[in-house]
Amino acid sequence: MTTTDAGRAQNYWHRYYEPDEIAECEAHTTTTMLISGRYPIHVRIWEQSELASTVVIGSSVLSYGLHLLRLQAPFFRAGFNVVQFDFPGLGQSGGPRGGCEVPEFLDAWRQALAFAGERFGAPLYIMGVGEDGITGYYVGANRPDVAAISVRMLVEYGQPGMIQGQGPFWLVRAKALSTRLGAFLRPSTEFDAMKVIHWDWVFSGPDDGPRIELLASDPLSLRHIQLKMVSSILQRHVPPVPFEQCRTPVQAILSTANRVCPYELASANFARLSGPKDLVVQAGVGQWQLDRDFNDTYCGHVIRWFDANGAQRVARDRVAEAHGSASA
Repeated sequence: MTTTDAGRAQNYWHRYYEPDEIAECEAHTTTTMLISGRYPIHVRIWEQSELASTVVIGSSVLSYGLHLLRLQAPFFRAGFNVVQFDFPGLGQSGGPRGGCEVPEFLDAWRQALAFAGERFGAPLYIMGVGEDGITGYYVGANRPDVAAISVRMLVEYGQPGMIQGQGPFWLVRAKALSTRLGAFLRPSTEFDAMKVIHWDWVFSGPDDGPRIELLASDPLSLRHIQLKMVSSILQRHVPPVPFEQCRTPVQAILSTANRVCPYELASANFARLSGPKDLVVQAGVGQWQLDRDFNDTYCGHVIRWFDANGAQRVARDRVAEAHGSASA
């Protein structure tokens, strides 16, 4: 079933956007559901009226699709189809709230790529800026239907230095072991997500303070996180395709001031990539910013990379003609 109401269970999400952005979403997106394992996965679709390449985007752990419209709309305006999905247990997807694990995120990616391929055909383009980027690489690398990948966090789960803010590596490993034991004994134990995760490290723009407060009060945001999710993220998960064996073109957009994913670690991983690659360095910028200009600029880098790897886009004037002034 596909719906045309933008998937609005409520209108809290309006608070994040300007009126023209709200109108654009409501006019140009539909929603549907796919099944990943035991859980229904919420999917948002931005569909062109002509043949076009498709960008597939997941959701971060703290955020979800309706909160990330500024990361989706630029691709639609540029002439791409967009398929965005919320991870299980997050946003508008089913599953225990804040209680799903990395393997379940990976399966959601597989199902989303299968859905996008069936709906629009190959090639597909993967874009992720947080947990969706890490897991997107894990699933998308060396897949024949994936033409290119763009990520913000080029890391491996369990890699030394990956979990910033949790202490030195030996302490992180100790936490990983203790949470693994705790997850075995009481997996659904909940923690306040704002005390486990530095939200101001994730959303670090100069005007993001009030936006963080808005997100923290959103009924669909990550208010609590279960022990089994924390444990799973801290554990070692080896990527199926090591960076040295990746043939899929990969772009990394890194920041020198990223307190979530340190530049030194991500840039060292970038050097390990053996296939076609592109490095964009943003000096003095944190993990992410929620303002419109930052998102537009970021997506511009990604669009350039996808163009360089064979993307087929509907011309911008034809997008506006087909879909109205909101896409211009």
